[in-house]
Amino acid sequence: MVRLDRESWEQIFAHAREDYPAECCGIVTEHDNGRYRVHRCDNIQDRLHQRDPEAHPRTSRTAYRMDDMQVHRILRETEEAAGRVVAFYHSHIDCDAYFSEEDRNAAMFLGEPAYPGVVYLVVSVVDGEVRGQKGFGWDEGAGEWKVWCENERRVERWL
Repeated sequence: MVRLDRESWEQIFAHAREDYPAECCGIVTEHDNGRYRVHRCDNIQDRLHQRDPEAHPRTSRTAYRMDDMQVHRILRETEEAAGRVVAFYHSHIDCDAYFSEEDRNAAMFLGEPAYPGVVYLVVSVVDGEVRGQKGFGWDEGAGEWKVWCENERRVERWL
């Protein structure tokens, strides 16, 4: 079971509020058995949209794309410190927290979860204020993504 501490949730919520009306995104890592670190990532969706609006029709208001170099650095530093990734997070703007089809597809690689055992947190931000959050995880038995927690500050893993 992963229990994010209050400080980590507050950092995620602050990030979501600060980036509004753009979606925020980031990674949560665990170090030293229960010490969590929230890593903010740049949402490069607007840059992609500006460069090629046909290939990337959505803006940061309705989509996110983490900077690959930031993700690589965070994963490398976490591994070097004997830590582990426990969650990816992003916000949804002026709507509920849900795991969209695009979110599901991005979390998969060759029909399997890209990061087994990792939770995907989605934060709802309406009019600049956090209105709720949900955690989603892969249910191995059912072979699908399911809600693990809703508007709670704990995230349970099905491992």
